Amino acid sequence: MPAKAKYLSSGWVQFSKLMAAIFGCYIASTMLHISFAKSVVDDTPVLLTSAYSFFLVWVGLMIMVYMIKRAWISWAILAGITLIGTGLMIL
Repeated sequence: MPAKAKYLSSGWVQFSKLMAAIFGCYIASTMLHISFAKSVVDDTPVLLTSAYSFFLVWVGLMIMVYMIKRAWISWAILAGITLIGTGLMIL
């Protein structure tokens, strides 16, 4: 039994969520890891374990994007995470 049309999102919303899940989450995860590595005195352990934790954070953010109904809210959260990471990286 197919879903009702009123519950389906448009093609642009699906495309926006896909781009947020792939590129937005990648950039947000990168900024989080770089800012954490810059805030620690010895960044070698952070850089060594970031290969695993980066993937986990990226997948977690992807799940978050698809759990939120509206695409613009997902983009706003990812932009906020990226800006916070960038601000911490600069300091």
